[in-house]
Amino acid sequence: MPVERQREYETIYIMRPEVGDEDITKIRNRVEGVIESTGGHLLKFDDWGQRKLAYEIRDRGEARRYERGLYHYYRYMVAPNTVNEIERNLNILDTVLKYMTVKIEDDLIPEERLARPVEEDIEEIIPVLDEEE
Repeated sequence: MPVERQREYETIYIMRPEVGDEDITKIRNRVEGVIESTGGHLLKFDDWGQRKLAYEIRDRGEARRYERGLYHYYRYMVAPNTVNEIERNLNILDTVLKYMTVKIEDDLIPEERLARPVEEDIEEIIPVLDEEE
């Protein structure tokens, strides 16, 4: 029987800065629910908190402009068509201003990938710099 292959992705989304804890939890549950319901694996989640945006983002619904936003970072493994469903969910939520997904690795066997620590992969992508530099 062939092993089902998956891809590894990173998704970052930015929410309105005034979003409450209840809405944040709702969005997290929605994204993680899509990953789990399709047989995917959540590798890492980080709440980066509120940050200044590189440029103002205009809200689709209220014609309001934001200079700050709440950032969430996900790293996960799923079948390729699952990313469309995650982005569809983020797109229909009014509290999400922007999102972006990047493919990290292709054609992975889930058991082999889950055996590797996530931090090891991140250090390969972003080398640790000496403080003297």
